[in-house]
Amino acid sequence: PVYYSPLGSAADAAMDAAWARFISGAREHEDRIEVKGRTLVAHRTARGAARFDFDELCARALGASDYLALTRRYGTLFLDNIPQMNPSMRDRAIRFITLVDTLYDTKTKLVCSADADPDALYVAGDGSFEFERTASRLIEMRSEGYLAAEHAAKTETPAAG
Repeated sequence: PVYYSPLGSAADAAMDAAWARFISGAREHEDRIEVKGRTLVAHRTARGAARFDFDELCARALGASDYLALTRRYGTLFLDNIPQMNPSMRDRAIRFITLVDTLYDTKTKLVCSADADPDALYVAGDGSFEFERTASRLIEMRSEGYLAAEHAAKTETPAAG
């Protein structure tokens, strides 16, 4: 599985186990990516993957260029604690939509924990229509075909240090 829901200790344990399997004993390290004069810090990276909390990527003023830089560096992204969103979280939801679009377009793998299944991640109301495509993409990103697809972003090697 690559999508763990609902949030809680079971999802946390499943994410930790998935991360441990993926990095297969490799040493985690911090990585810094320069994007348009800003530094994006990935605190947990190993074996071509990075692990973030939802708020690290969607509660801050980040956009498509930041997310594209991540996909150029990592073929797999682990994203913890995706909340169920509503119109009061519109900015975070828009960033999440942009993140998912970028991951999808570059065939970057996503392993995540979320408060609800994809089609229930955004409650009815302003913004729910825009989220429908994101839910559909999240469902497709769990499919064997998507997971078997080659990562489409040009991967950069992180600088040593």
